[in-house]
This record gives sequence, structure tokens and C-alpha cells, in this order.
Amino acid sequence: MQPEYQLSSPPAVAAKPGSPAAAAAGVDLNRRLAIWAVVVALVAFIALVPTVVTGRSLRGQVQELTSDLRAMKDRLVVVELERDSLRESVSTDVADVRAEVADRFRDVIDSSAVIERIEGAVFTVRSGWGQGSGFGFLSFEGETWIATNYHVIDDAFRKNRHTVLVMHGDSMWKGTVVRSDEYSDVALVKVNARLPVLTSAYEAGHPPAVGDAVLAYGSPHGLEGTATVGIVSAFRTGWIQTDAPINPGNSGGPLVNTFGEVLGLTTGQYGIDGGGLGFVVDIRRLCASLLREKCG
Repeated sequence: MQPEYQLSSPPAVAAKPGSPAAAAAGVDLNRRLAIWAVVVALVAFIALVPTVVTGRSLRGQVQELTSDLRAMKDRLVVVELERDSLRESVSTDVADVRAEVADRFRDVIDSSAVIERIEGAVFTVRSGWGQGSGFGFLSFEGETWIATNYHVIDDAFRKNRHTVLVMHGDSMWKGTVVRSDEYSDVALVKVNARLPVLTSAYEAGHPPAVGDAVLAYGSPHGLEGTATVGIVSAFRTGWIQTDAPINPGNSGGPLVNTFGEVLGLTTGQYGIDGGGLGFVVDIRRLCASLLREKCG
């Protein structure tokens, strides 16, 4: 038999540097690297596209929201202006309604409601043998000034004393006359206690007119808590004339309107039986002579 021979591939021979084969291998490697670079760039670009699109979309949304916010701010300004206008209109309407109600009912008095408002601030005032009424007029820290007529406390002056008694129900306080005007027939008595006072004088907004309903409250003949009603009959210089019955002991008590505001101090009646001619010291006269200022 013929011996078998196995043929094998010739051993690879490494390309020598600088040879054409080496140059071809380098070109092939660079080409592959370039291709991979292009591939990587494409992948990066493809990945970046959604980000760019998303960014543009977000910018659009931000611009849209900014525009909406500006529109809302503008609308808010308009709403605030409308609110202020409506509030002013409502306030004007309420004031008009109140004025109309006051005008319609100023000649009608709810006596029980008025008495409930003022009774705690009306007192009996005694000076020697004299006796009259008074009402809380000014309140300070720990003291109250009671308004009354001068002729109610003049007995104390004649006896060179400035102290009087102020009473309400079972309570009693010593009072000191701090200011007085005999000509105007008004006086102020200080009590070292915090007592109720009446509401502001009518200059606060309800000046009286002839025909207005009024109520006199005081202690005629020592009968504390007595109320009589009538109307404003006329105005005299410094005085208010009324047909509300005024009797001895009423002097110094308040004459009030339908709002419980003080018009003046009930002072006396004309004639033996009165005949519906009662006179009241205008509260503004007291303020001008004893406080040197306006009431209210």
C-alpha cells in the first residue's frame, strides 16, 4: 500500500509592518471604528430626540400656563374691582334703608325697648332736702359722671357742701359735684364707681324734629323708674319743649328719642298743672357749658 500523506494549510505568516497587507488591515480597522462611531452617534441622536421633543413640549406648556396665569391675574383684578363696587353699592343701599326706616318710625316709639336700654343708667339724686333724677353721662377708669340739673343739687351748695347721694334700686353711692352752671341749670356729679351710661347724644346722627316721639324717664316724687311719653312740641333757644308729662323729681332725668339717644335733661313744666308744656335743657347746652365741646 502506498503510504497516505495529509496535506495541511501553510502556516500563516504575519504581515510585516509597512507591507501592503498591514496597511489594508489598518484601513479595515479604522473603517470598523468609524462605523461604530456612526452607530453610537445615531443611537445617541435617536435617544436625544424624545428629550428634545419633550423639552419643546414642556416649554410650550410653561408658556401656555404663564399665559393662563396672566389671564387669571387680570380676571382677579376685575373681580376685586367689581367686589369693591358691589360692597360700596350695598353699603349705600343699607344706609339709605336705615335712613328711610328712621324717618318712617321716628314718630313711633317702642317704650319698653327704649326703657330696657336706658333704665340701668338713670338714677335718683338727693341733695339735702332736694330730690331729682340724673343719668350716667361719662365713664372713666373707676368713676362715672352723672348729669343732672343744677337746681337738684343747689341745696348742697347753699350749705357749702359738694356731696350728694346717687341711688339706683337698693344701691347707693356718694357723689361729688365736679362741674355746674347755674345759668344753664346743669351739673355733673362724680361717683367713684363704674356705672352704666346712656348712648351718645343725638348729634351722633338723629337730630330731633317737631313731632318726633320722645320718652322722659326718672323719679317723679321719688317714684324711681317712671316713664312718660310724648312728642317734641317745639324748639326754644337752648331748650326743647315737649308734651311728655314732667313732674317734680323728674328734674335732671333724660329725655330720649326712639333710638334711646339723649335729647336733653327734663327740667320743669310751665304753670300749675303743666298743661302739656314741659321744658328740657338741650343736651348740647350741657356739653357747651360744662365740657366746652360738642356732644356725641
